[in-house]
Amino acid sequence: MNTAAHRLRLMRDRRADNQARLRTLQLRLTHEAEAATRATPGLPATFGRHATDWTKHHEADFQRRLSELRLAARNEIGSIEQKVARQSAAINAFHLRQAREAKR
Repeated sequence: MNTAAHRLRLMRDRRADNQARLRTLQLRLTHEAEAATRATPGLPATFGRHATDWTKHHEADFQRRLSELRLAARNEIGSIEQKVARQSAAINAFHLRQAREAKR
């Protein structure tokens, strides 16, 4: 494998790792909010967010809790999103540079 292809592969792998970190973080926050909503004593028992017994009150509580969790994790979410954006820009720049060099 030539060095350009290897560098591109590494850049894409690292971006994929960060995208996976972001998805994992968002899923963790969603699961925490759902678990907290299901454990709320003022609401009727439910089997989860996608169950038929999930009411508007459950959804409102879930959305409130999720927004609170996202607010608490906003710095981490924002830093990962910025890192992914920088990595995507670097990959695009790499492609453009390779295309310019190929034209020569």
